Amino acid sequence: MDALDLIEIHQLLNQYGHIVDAQEWDRFDELFLADAVLDYTGVRAPAPLHGLEAIKAYFRDANHPSAHHVTNIVVTEQDGEVRVHSKFLAPYTRPSHDPRRWYGGDYEDIVARAPGGWRFARRACTARWLLTPELAGGDAIPEHRRTW
Repeated sequence: MDALDLIEIHQLLNQYGHIVDAQEWDRFDELFLADAVLDYTGVRAPAPLHGLEAIKAYFRDANHPSAHHVTNIVVTEQDGEVRVHSKFLAPYTRPSHDPRRWYGGDYEDIVARAPGGWRFARRACTARWLLTPELAGGDAIPEHRRTW
């Protein structure tokens, strides 16, 4: 793996956020291998999903945050696989979100090089924290810092 691979893997994680935020489900082949596994049981999905079509169906019906952000991306090679560990931040600040909140946690990915570039072979998401200022009476964040 060289520097270009690292940049392309970072781009994959960043592109995930843009494609999901735009709800461009038909572009998921730019993100996932056809036989990819998505394990979002760590964020209350009922079971791991197998295959691109199952992943698309899940995302079409999910309660999405206002935006997806990824940070602290670390790429390693281990046992013949390319693994990626990153952190996510997701605001739930649309009027339909109740309660409005910030949500965050970890992504654990296995990525693979495919003819069109790097793709997720396996993506797991685990929630680690949740900030719900509304449930704290609104006092947790000063008025001038609120985004809703």
